Amino acid sequence: MVRIVFLGFLMLAAFSLKSQSTRDVGPPKPPPPQYQSNKKMNKGFTLSRFFKKKEKTEVEEFRERVSESYKARAKLEKKSDKPQFKDPTYFGHKKPPKKRPPGRQKFCKECGMKH
Repeated sequence: MVRIVFLGFLMLAAFSLKSQSTRDVGPPKPPPPQYQSNKKMNKGFTLSRFFKKKEKTEVEEFRERVSESYKARAKLEKKSDKPQFKDPTYFGHKKPPKKRPPGRQKFCKECGMKH
């Protein structure tokens, strides 16, 4: 009987010591470092290995953006050479507007004039 009481006392003491240790106040431990490797895993034979796209560098991306902007500018210049943009008699229309007699002229919503 003395052994059971003594064993119960030891277990009670162990549980009380365990509960006291969880109240330690201190700075949290930083997470362990995660290392990132650039090496890709070899997943075996697939067709995507033969048809995969090459990753672009920053320089290649920059050159691609510059070439796209040059193409867009050239397209705008080519469009501005058309007579509807160059000739002032078009007033912004695709075709030159009809010139009606003064009594039959209509108000144009596109250019805001009567013609």
